[in-house]
Amino acid sequence: MKKIYLLVAAISFSSLVSSQMVADFENFTLTPESYNNGSAGNGSFIDESLEFYNFYDAGWMSWNGFSISNITDNTTAGWGNQYSAFPGSGLNSSNYSIFYPDGTINFLSNFEFGTIDSLFITNTTYTAISMRDGDDFAKQFGSSLNANGVDDGTNGEDFLKVWIIAEGGNGSDKDSIEFFLADYRFSDNSQDYIIDQWTKIDLTGILFPIYSIRFRFESSDNGDFGMNTPSYLAVDNVAYQPYLGVAEKENVFQVYPNPVEDILNLKGSEGEIRVFNLKGELLTVSEHILESQIDFSDFDSGVYFIEMHHENGVSVQKIIK
Repeated sequence: MKKIYLLVAAISFSSLVSSQMVADFENFTLTPESYNNGSAGNGSFIDESLEFYNFYDAGWMSWNGFSISNITDNTTAGWGNQYSAFPGSGLNSSNYSIFYPDGTINFLSNFEFGTIDSLFITNTTYTAISMRDGDDFAKQFGSSLNANGVDDGTNGEDFLKVWIIAEGGNGSDKDSIEFFLADYRFSDNSQDYIIDQWTKIDLTGILFPIYSIRFRFESSDNGDFGMNTPSYLAVDNVAYQPYLGVAEKENVFQVYPNPVEDILNLKGSEGEIRVFNLKGELLTVSEHILESQIDFSDFDSGVYFIEMHHENGVSVQKIIK
């Protein structure tokens, strides 16, 4: 089935596109070897234009969403070391975030639209050592036995997977990328792995501007109450572009196929069509009446934006070549 994603904006592309920014958590002040799990009751963490959800329950002294950390201990096992990233630091910096087990990354309310381009993720120390060695609640990956010493039917073909779920600003556009934080399903056991380095997740192939991100875990080790594997994730360097002052309007034109190889078809409304590259450079200008085409065959692979000027304002759509 062919999917067409629509983004409609009431401003010109020149004011829509902004330079890429990176949320690296370095604006949060931490003493060495410490963390902030929201216990001060200040709510979610704000890094420039992005909000990282945090909720702290003072009654249970528990948290979910995101915490900020600079813990470097990547050798101590157990829940007591839940705020440590397995690489032992952030990505080329001290601070990073720890995610557990639900919550979102999203633009602040004054940024009605924007797009998140990429982020770096890795295992936490707690999760990685639990998978590597097993513990009182979770199995050792690669073993055919669960934490209670009973055959669990996996034959040691274990895995931990996270789904990075992207959502658009209109609430209906959704897409996802799956990433294996550990995979022991190879016939050659020497290929089994647990991620121990920061790994980039590129989101630019998703065909709509990404307003928010959430995560969902899946493991081969499960019990009566869900996953036995600790559902933690370390996150750093979230790259994004905020679009200021964007307001959503009625959809006025469709484009297909998207991604495009050669000819892009346009249908709907009437107006002037302008094509921009990701740098905001104007590439072509043409008139559109109900149906028209744009030849992308000479364009390099990458991300483009089509801006239609019509009687109701300006509409913008993201195109992948």
